[in-house]
Amino acid sequence: MLNQVNLPANIYHLILSHAYSTENEEIIGMLIGYWETIPSKNPYNPSKEVAQVKHISFLTRIDKRKDRVEIAPECLHLAVLEAEEFSESTGTPMGVIGWYHSHPHITVFPSHVADVRTQLSQQMMDDRFFGIIVSCFDTHTDNTEKLQITCFQSEEKNGTPIKLNIPLLIVPTPSILHDLYAKLPQHMHDEHKKEYIASNGHIRYDLRFAKSDQQEKSLPNVMTQLYNAGVYGQLTTSLIDQMVIPATHALDLKAIALDKEIQHLLSTTSSQDLIELEQL
Repeated sequence: MLNQVNLPANIYHLILSHAYSTENEEIIGMLIGYWETIPSKNPYNPSKEVAQVKHISFLTRIDKRKDRVEIAPECLHLAVLEAEEFSESTGTPMGVIGWYHSHPHITVFPSHVADVRTQLSQQMMDDRFFGIIVSCFDTHTDNTEKLQITCFQSEEKNGTPIKLNIPLLIVPTPSILHDLYAKLPQHMHDEHKKEYIASNGHIRYDLRFAKSDQQEKSLPNVMTQLYNAGVYGQLTTSLIDQMVIPATHALDLKAIALDKEIQHLLSTTSSQDLIELEQL
């Protein structure tokens, strides 16, 4: 049984960036980390299970809808491989310990059909597995927008799966995950590009040229290709506007802060200390 989830602030911001990358479909990803058993002051429960999130894996969607999302099995396998690579780089055993997805324009509560049952099936592998949902683009009549996040597990009661709330702690972090901030826009662009290529590969609308080599040059097919290119361009422009520019701005601000910190350290460090640092 899981008692708490510790989510670093930099990964929390990545999840929000991923959720706000699209307003019309849900996004999904896996959370990488480890479970930790720590002592508890509760006399009835001397220890508690805490999930420590350390990394994130963005998943490619095969079915994008406003109220549900599906992923390919090979993407889950890639998330496991990414967890193994991250474990080797950090020297700490880690694995896929949770998942997250977004609810654009709807409440943060998990759906009984998809979310709660999916979570229950995931807990069959490990009862500490958890889910996170981000509710975004939830605009009210007074033009205010509410952002909500929930962490949950599932429990079967009288043959019906129900939601269990899990305490979620956002842990402050001093740094930005530069590699993942750059990887997220690239991941979204690759997803759009695959859809664009696949849509052009299935254009067979003009039956007059079904057995002719001129089929792909027919007017309906050319118009469809132009339409697909327009949608692809619109998605790419939106990606730059919503993700690339804000991420670049955030990294620039971080670079400015680091430069100021370097100048402050140089101004407060003696000449002898600088000589010793250069020798090291």
